[in-house]
Amino acid sequence: MSTDPTQKLSKYIATLEDINEEFLKSLKYSVKVLKEINAQVPNPKKWQEMLDTFDKTIKVGERIVREKRPI
Repeated sequence: MSTDPTQKLSKYIATLEDINEEFLKSLKYSVKVLKEINAQVPNPKKWQEMLDTFDKTIKVGERIVREKRPI
């Protein structure tokens, strides 16, 4: 393992980006499951607001992942 601090920091950031991408995949799957139980919730309006917030979060996360990839 390298002792160069810049290289270590670079590797650490890359690892965090990979973890973020995995969290994004999990969030997308979770939202898909949550949307399937829409009819069973006691407060559909609040439920939809929550789903909308998750969708916005997913869009931001996807943009970040897309921008970090080299062209």
